[in-house]
Amino acid sequence: MGTRLVATPLPEELLALARSQRAQVKRLAVALVELLSSRTECYRRVAHQYPDELQLVCERHLRTALDSLIESRDVELAGVLKTGRTQARIGITLPDALRGYRLAGTYMYELLVSGAVFTPEQMLQTSTTVWRIIDAFSEALTAAYREVDGLDRSDVLDQVLEGRADDLDEAARALGLPAPAKLVVLVSDDPAVADVLGTQAVWRRNAGITALSLDLVRRTLAGSPGAVGVSTPFTDLGEAPAALHRARIARRCVPRESGGVVVFGDMPVAALVAGAPVLANELAQELFARVLTLPEAEKDILLNTLEAWYAEGGSAKNAGKVLYVHPNTVRYRMRRIEDLTGRDLDRPQSVAELYLALQAVRLGL
Repeated sequence: MGTRLVATPLPEELLALARSQRAQVKRLAVALVELLSSRTECYRRVAHQYPDELQLVCERHLRTALDSLIESRDVELAGVLKTGRTQARIGITLPDALRGYRLAGTYMYELLVSGAVFTPEQMLQTSTTVWRIIDAFSEALTAAYREVDGLDRSDVLDQVLEGRADDLDEAARALGLPAPAKLVVLVSDDPAVADVLGTQAVWRRNAGITALSLDLVRRTLAGSPGAVGVSTPFTDLGEAPAALHRARIARRCVPRESGGVVVFGDMPVAALVAGAPVLANELAQELFARVLTLPEAEKDILLNTLEAWYAEGGSAKNAGKVLYVHPNTVRYRMRRIEDLTGRDLDRPQSVAELYLALQAVRLGL
């Protein structure tokens, strides 16, 4: 949104009246404060708590609008943006603030038309100019509220996820989270995930919280190109930091260059590996040292064969069908893996060690 709006010149007949009103802008601002206070509970409270500030804001906005009308120059909206941010932070709701602008617009219009006689065309020109200014003020005000709302919610979410929130009930209200409710934390590096969830989740950077059930999360994000890690459900917002940790582990359970939704616990072994990525990588590099130094094509063949063998429950026959090779080819490759790793796949311990190492390699840890 721009910060300036070109005003339409006033009819000559109204310029003298507008100049006279500009000279009395302090008195007019007092009257506007009284009007706002009498018509809205919100501004009655503000007038009581911040009388000087409200008087100054009304005076500034009236002068800005009158300057634009008289001099036919751009309307500066930077002050409206600043006022909007302040009003949002002190608790004035956006509907109340917009109503205040409409009341102010009506007040200014009546000031202009009550003391002059002019044609219908001149009245139309005057009303169009005044309401174009009020519309621009309202758009700037709305933009300021959205900015503050986004910043404040992001800051509150940071505090919750980092365990720094002092009042969890207030934090839940600020984030718009129902209470009590089952919540989950989501983690994804794909911005499209936040767009898909929309207002159903509160999001900041690559993490968010939603009250959607796990089933709804899976269905809503089905087919998402990005990888999404989801925590197990929790009801106490104080558990959010632990849930964030689990969601990050679940996210690391999705292989690189892959998409999909993984809930913590869906893949226990992968979660165990992803939970200690540095150690898992070191062990995988040591166990597969001789495999990983092979030419790329040969390395991929052996790792793909090992993965298929695990997926098919250790059956060379079934793994061969998946890989479109003879079962004896699978057996030959498995013996080659045993030789290169020094592990005997007839021993359960070796089977477990190789599986953990394979998970670390596949996850790119």
